[in-house]
Amino acid sequence: MTDFVLRPIVDADAEEVGTAHVRIWQHTYAGMMDQAKLDALQPEQRITGWREQIIPGQVAREAAGETLTRCAVDPATGRIAGFGTGGRPRDEDPPRATELWSLNVLPEFHGTGAAAQLLDVLIGDRPAYLWVATQNDRAIAFYRKHGFELDGQTQYDDAWSCHESRMVRG
Repeated sequence: MTDFVLRPIVDADAEEVGTAHVRIWQHTYAGMMDQAKLDALQPEQRITGWREQIIPGQVAREAAGETLTRCAVDPATGRIAGFGTGGRPRDEDPPRATELWSLNVLPEFHGTGAAAQLLDVLIGDRPAYLWVATQNDRAIAFYRKHGFELDGQTQYDDAWSCHESRMVRG
């Protein structure tokens, strides 16, 4: 297992993270989400989103205890292997006080420990919950390995035409 460098995402990372974001989604969610929307994803859109919305507000959101966003950097190459966000729940009636909002790892870094290390830095071993694409068996197995279980709650993401299942821990 590689010991990744876990750190905040900075403006200089926007291009790499935005490009990775698109690659990860197009690889991971093929056949699970609206394929036309996945195919239409462009790195420029995600780069702009990271640069204009996510990165500038990151410090304030962390200071307010709202969210924590981190990336995992491969020490051998300096490449960003993945990224994620955790923090206050977005749901009106959350089952836990902490939500894992996202966890994204490039396919070439699957099985290297990047996801587990990101999960640990984002939410530690606290009781938490997350929403996962119902058909994402790989992610469900990963989260089960880390103490999460499906609780029977589901929702439909209209924006991506995707069924999601809730998993909880603790």
